[in-house]
Amino acid sequence: MKAEYKEKEIEIKDYRRKLGNTIRVVREMRGYSQEQLAEMINVNCSTLEKIEKGRFSISVDYLVKFSISLDYEFKVIEK
Repeated sequence: MKAEYKEKEIEIKDYRRKLGNTIRVVREMRGYSQEQLAEMINVNCSTLEKIEKGRFSISVDYLVKFSISLDYEFKVIEK
């Protein structure tokens, strides 16, 4: 059971990193600095840095804020 739990935790962290990287890439494509985007979504710049590196779990509400601020649709797709 512990090994199964650990595998899921690894998978969650991997998804978090992928999402954070996508946020960073889109932010850069839109020409925003971390400071600008952090201000737009009302988070600390250090929090945004953690999100982009996949070290911070975000809520759906923050994902919507990113979507609106970056004019980018994040989608959940079936594996």
